Amino acid sequence: MRFIKLGLISIVFLFLVITAISLLLPSTVNISRAIDINAPFNSVYDNINDVTKWKDWFANYDSSHTTFSRKTIGNGASITMNKTTVTITQNAPDKIKTVWLSGGKSLEGEFNIFKQNSSSVTTVQWHFTQHVKWYPWEKFASIVSDKVMSPAIEKSLDNLKKLVEK
Repeated sequence: MRFIKLGLISIVFLFLVITAISLLLPSTVNISRAIDINAPFNSVYDNINDVTKWKDWFANYDSSHTTFSRKTIGNGASITMNKTTVTITQNAPDKIKTVWLSGGKSLEGEFNIFKQNSSSVTTVQWHFTQHVKWYPWEKFASIVSDKVMSPAIEKSLDNLKKLVEK
């Protein structure tokens, strides 16, 4: 009985220590990648703003499990790939904001598109913001978010570059 009581007290104490450490971690995670594309601004913008064109450049596109909303261009357009739904929530001349919903969790995504004045180069910055709750497992999982998401973001931006530079 004494060992069981000691074991329970140890588990509670360990949980409290882990929770206290996790509270030191930020509750917002930002992931960002950028690429320079040697193509006209409108060509780059159109490929991002039209969700039907994502099949040509988005790294995790799965055509067998993809559906589109009635509206496919601009604010309100959405694409569902497997269990992830991406909706364009705002499209300005230099910025396209998206919301990514998957399994009850959401991410805010943002494409910032800059035209370089002196050349035909367009810079695309893809930025994600993830808000995590105070739960220790969410805070510790957020540490690896960058390592998990970055390869797909980089591959997608490379695919977009290859597509529009043709």
